[in-house]
Amino acid sequence: MRNATSTRPKIIRVIDKYDLDGIGDEMVAEWTKPESTRRSCRELAEFFNIRVLDAALREAGIIWDRPLVEECAAIIKDRDKSLTGYDLDSRGVDTDEVGGDMVSYQSIYTYLTEYRDTEYEREVDDIHSRVASLGQIETKTETIAAGIISRSVSHNQVYGAEPQIEVTTECICETCETNTEMSVYLRNGGCPTCSRSR
Repeated sequence: MRNATSTRPKIIRVIDKYDLDGIGDEMVAEWTKPESTRRSCRELAEFFNIRVLDAALREAGIIWDRPLVEECAAIIKDRDKSLTGYDLDSRGVDTDEVGGDMVSYQSIYTYLTEYRDTEYEREVDDIHSRVASLGQIETKTETIAAGIISRSVSHNQVYGAEPQIEVTTECICETCETNTEMSVYLRNGGCPTCSRSR
């Protein structure tokens, strides 16, 4: 490991200390991939911390398989868990020092945006995600409406059995005035009645 100075941001110092040359470029590339395949700052923090531990292990002459390094990195990051059984400190790995060199996802975000001047454009959500969002809204509305009905029944303001609540959002076509469920309208790319008449 190289000697690190305290005047630079932590993540830069840690990269230099553990000879993690190129890891910054890797994280930039992963963070700027299309949204369906990009890695989040939390995932990149885990990636970075695993590489830190792996470098410390190799410096001590310890070569572990990736899954074992991942498991141990998670334990070191979570100071509440015990490292009993790994016996790393007696083998030349200062786990307190390594833990102190691990970074948070906020550090990754700051590094990417401020020190690497990196941005990514969020992709426009597709039709399936919009239909799913609509379904969540309708379900939430049904739950709220069912609660209102239930309270009204319990206060004898509404009589009889509680009704089934079903909420659907409809689109009214300005051309043919047909009512269509919004989810169907979205999946069809417009009014189904008008599209059949074309």
